[in-house]
Amino acid sequence: MVKLPKIKGYTLIELVIVVVLLGVLAAVALPRYLHITGKARTAIVESTGGAFSAGLNVARAQWEVAKDTDAFVDINGDGHSETKFNKEGYPVGISADGLSALSEIKDGGVSGNDTCSQILHNIVKTSGVSIIPADETGKCTSGDFCARATSEHHCTYTYRRTNEKITYDANTGEVTYP
Repeated sequence: MVKLPKIKGYTLIELVIVVVLLGVLAAVALPRYLHITGKARTAIVESTGGAFSAGLNVARAQWEVAKDTDAFVDINGDGHSETKFNKEGYPVGISADGLSALSEIKDGGVSGNDTCSQILHNIVKTSGVSIIPADETGKCTSGDFCARATSEHHCTYTYRRTNEKITYDANTGEVTYP
């Protein structure tokens, strides 16, 4: 007679304990993971706001060297002076030729929104983040940041995934963000 080897397995109680432990681990890890993605999205807004603030300081230094009031300055290094500065030394407009203003923040509407978008784009030189000017209804249907001219000298950039905002005051050069 052939003797069969004795097969050992797990008892039902052992399997239940393992399932319960896995459930507890998942319950603890999942909220932490969800919190991390929210923090990562906030970090995008904070890093873009910080880069904008630092870039404005560099742009203002370039304006100081030029020392022209209401002048166009080449702030993105492409050889074209296409960003218009106000008398305080902060960007307020854009131009295609560096001679005449194409649009300024104070224009409001689609033109002002486009100006705000171009100012942030030229200052930060974004590569992985897209900045889209708001349409005539004040909304954006694509892009990471939606740019709006919210007054004669203010731009607001809304991060579409979290609705967090970066604001720019062209009179003082102040940039605020979370």
